[in-house]
Amino acid sequence: MNFELLPFQSKASSQIAARYVLLASDRRRPMEYADWPTPYYQALSALTGAGKTPILADAVAQMRAHMSLEPVVLWVSKSRAVVDQTLGNFRPGGKYEGLVEGFVVSPLAEVPRDAIGDASQAVLALATVGSFNQQDRADGSLKVHQVALDHSDESLWANLTRRGAEDGQARRPLIVVYDEGQNLSDQQTEILLELEPDAILVASATMRTPARLGQVISRLTQSGWTAQPLEDDGFSDPQRSLVTAIRSVDAVEAGLVKRQIILGGYSTEMETALSDMMAEFQVADEKAKVLEAGFAPKAIYVCRTNITQDDGTADVISRPFVERRAPPIVIWRYLVEVAGIDPAEIAVYLDLKVDRKNHPLPPDFNLFSGGEDDFAAFTAGNFRHIIFNQSLQEGWDDPSCCFAYIDKSMGSAIQVEQVIGRVLRQPGARHYPDPDLNTANFFLRVDDRQEFEKTLRAVQVKIAAELPEVKLEGFVDGRERARARLDPRHPMDVPEIHIDADEAVEPMAAVVATLPDYGGDNVNSQGPGEQVRAVQAIGDGSSATVTVTAREHSNRVVARWLVRRTMQSLYPEAVKTIDWADPRFEARVEITSRAASHLRNEAERMVDAYLTNADLAFEASNPYRVGSVLAKPDQLRRFKHSVHEGYSDLNDLEVEIAETIDATGLRWARNPSNGGYSIPLLEKGSGRRFFPDFLVWKDDLIYAVDPKGSHLIVDDAGKKLLAIRDERRTKRVIVRLITEGRWSHEPIKKLSGSGYSLWKITNAGQVRASHSTSVADVVKRALDL
Repeated sequence: MNFELLPFQSKASSQIAARYVLLASDRRRPMEYADWPTPYYQALSALTGAGKTPILADAVAQMRAHMSLEPVVLWVSKSRAVVDQTLGNFRPGGKYEGLVEGFVVSPLAEVPRDAIGDASQAVLALATVGSFNQQDRADGSLKVHQVALDHSDESLWANLTRRGAEDGQARRPLIVVYDEGQNLSDQQTEILLELEPDAILVASATMRTPARLGQVISRLTQSGWTAQPLEDDGFSDPQRSLVTAIRSVDAVEAGLVKRQIILGGYSTEMETALSDMMAEFQVADEKAKVLEAGFAPKAIYVCRTNITQDDGTADVISRPFVERRAPPIVIWRYLVEVAGIDPAEIAVYLDLKVDRKNHPLPPDFNLFSGGEDDFAAFTAGNFRHIIFNQSLQEGWDDPSCCFAYIDKSMGSAIQVEQVIGRVLRQPGARHYPDPDLNTANFFLRVDDRQEFEKTLRAVQVKIAAELPEVKLEGFVDGRERARARLDPRHPMDVPEIHIDADEAVEPMAAVVATLPDYGGDNVNSQGPGEQVRAVQAIGDGSSATVTVTAREHSNRVVARWLVRRTMQSLYPEAVKTIDWADPRFEARVEITSRAASHLRNEAERMVDAYLTNADLAFEASNPYRVGSVLAKPDQLRRFKHSVHEGYSDLNDLEVEIAETIDATGLRWARNPSNGGYSIPLLEKGSGRRFFPDFLVWKDDLIYAVDPKGSHLIVDDAGKKLLAIRDERRTKRVIVRLITEGRWSHEPIKKLSGSGYSLWKITNAGQVRASHSTSVADVVKRALDL
């Protein structure tokens, strides 16, 4: 199983590794204690769903390639569920196995003592904080601090600190990775620093830095590094930043995060909110089946546990099950008895008090009250409806979860903005051609409308700060939500467009055929390495003495790893066209060698061959059907010939375009970017799909008109968009790009800011621009009127 990093993920991991190399060779690197250099530190700031784990795994693999000895990686998280999940993903057959190729992966407690000192094998050990977080290690009540006499005369923790440093041998590098870094405490930091790590990587969507780690950061900032995320602005050095920040737009456009959040507020009885949510749930469920989306939507229900639903007093467990009013039971009964949900699809994951002797739960009531002890059984059940309180632990992040009922009544302290991450991930890591499958739906039960408006403002602040690309809508009852959903007045289809890479296979194979076999090459596959060592005398006030020792060799990596990750950083789809079974990809080359440099260049040639020879083609068997859209009733602009009754959120230019199209009498639709019709882009970078603003049906043709095309016209991606034809070389979907201003096409250049330019492609394949003085004129010419 091969996990393909997205370009923005690959860029982030490469940035982390490059900054490590910069600090490792920096003679100004400060000392922490005695002869131990201050560890490299990098904070990965990424929103939920952006792929923190694969980014860190790839960063570790790249850092390993630049180390003179095979490293030990200690991968830490607070939650046992997170550790177990990560362990499964890294082991053979796991989702991220290919990212940690060459590492021996194991729980920390199971790592053989001699493996930690064996510098010939990279080790990745996973552990919970609780396995070592003990202030007084002397009492040895935790296994890692105990001496195992049958294996060694020192504890695993002491062995991990030493890492083979004996008899003049150098100590192995240690990389500490702390997933979900918002949980990191001063005590944990202090204990981890006792290991004297070479690097510390911390990842979180909501970063909080403990004071002890702040001291490490302060030492680095005093040596020219900055604790602020930096882009290359031409003034500051982005390579000297201690923070790698993932832009939310990259995660959204890559399809990892849902494009829209809808919050509904209910100051009514629970059943009304649940009824509306089940209606929406069933709509999404049916659409997922029709579109063959590959997932079944799931829902979560967040509520208090052992209180009554009526007045918030303690629930009486001595009553029969059907008379109890605890919210989890009331919700379960509604789902089963009213909504007709199979109890086998419902999990209740919380500490519900039960009189098991006199009033036991129904036999089909799936209660998981053991916390982490029950987590494996809970996740194995693949439940579609999960009832829990705020403490549903880290580790559960099912992208299929599209709906959330949250009970904030009776003064509940549940914070909606903290639950958003549970529903934010996008199933299938792609956006579907219907907004309902790209939307996170929240149904909030509140005491009054003012409480909902307060919550809505809090969520708006969070979304504006962290996810400005995600659209947020709010409604106060089911009727308002119903008015906001506009179904198509006419069934309209558009042929889907996919990448046809058949013509790219041979050119890419030709590049592979020219690759040398570096397996038996002991000259080009070798490259120089170096070891940096700093020695600090204690007590005399002198500065550290830094020595750089040249080595004959740098670390070896598999050619396949080097080529794959280079291609992934440019255009991941191209990776699927290569025959990775070719034995030349099994060669091991040193990271600083001429062979490694050549392989990187050849990887880019393969991507260029793919993009040059691949084309966009129609897929008539599975057309896109225009679905419903969401609009604000009080801002709705109605049109006579549009597919829907009207649209909201149109800017001035879009309004003018829409009115011009409508006046032609042609059937047309505003194409939503949060799940409408899209076309793949054949260009390097993170943006992988093109969403035209308007679709217009004219005779047997569909025109895809977009007034924001200036970023596309300057490269081949725009040319291929304009030139789409079917296998008979017939146009069926015609893309027309409109840019503001007067442009020339030979060369492509903006001449002035007046008017508008229309971009077409001739039968000879030449891109041409023509100028119009008005929106009405350029739109009519775009539609060949």
